Amino acid sequence: MKKILLLVSAMTLSFIAGAQSISIIQKGQEVLNVSPSTVDEIVFSMDAPSGTIATSGPQAVNGTWCSIGTSITWYNNNVSVSGGRFTRGYQDRVMDKLTFNGFTNVGDNGGCIARSVAKPVKADYYTIEHGINDWGHSTPVGTIDDYINNTNNGTFAADYRRLIDKIYSLNPNAKVVLCTPRKGYGFDGYLPAHWYDAKNGIYLEEYAKLVREIAEYESMPVADFFSLCGAQHNLDQLSIDVALHPNDDGYQMMANVLIKALEKLIVE
Repeated sequence: MKKILLLVSAMTLSFIAGAQSISIIQKGQEVLNVSPSTVDEIVFSMDAPSGTIATSGPQAVNGTWCSIGTSITWYNNNVSVSGGRFTRGYQDRVMDKLTFNGFTNVGDNGGCIARSVAKPVKADYYTIEHGINDWGHSTPVGTIDDYINNTNNGTFAADYRRLIDKIYSLNPNAKVVLCTPRKGYGFDGYLPAHWYDAKNGIYLEEYAKLVREIAEYESMPVADFFSLCGAQHNLDQLSIDVALHPNDDGYQMMANVLIKALEKLIVE
């Protein structure tokens, strides 16, 4: 049985009566997770730590990863272009925790989803980050029926179907995470002044909603960047520009969300 000493100045304890586990979160990262049945005593202390909590290392993933998306994805392998405004993209941060056998980034700088259909390479895991550029270019959103019926009518929904079909043509057993678009605004008039404004009658949230519908239809996990990675009050603080491309804090936020989605698919 364990006795847990918690340093109040540095850590936050997440504990709910009847929960299946106790988690200790330090600087936004889980550093310890135990079952309540294995704990005899929890002691709070203001003293300096006498040692360190052992943390598990990165999880090895038996498979390769292909990340598909916009410039937000592309930047991971093109950090130097940012002029030092951030240090790493979300994919490298994901791989701090999940070490894939191989990684290919086919992010398309400035591209909409239609242009990504030809870009995937064969892999075991795929992530798709699209929607923000389609909003910027006013691509019609379409409906879940456009996706289901493979209408090929030039809508975001129809092109999403083409991309999914391409992935499964490369690997019928592929594991896919769909990412809702991260909120954005501004960028020298490319986007509206607020993420919740319409551009040519289309709202960014419509793309996010459709991605969730496709994920439900296909039984795929969602990395919900739209809901969890910034809003109007802090997007400028999470971006290298107003307010489209993430900075280090913004990319780390995305990585944390994507890690949880990928973990739902990983087979030991």
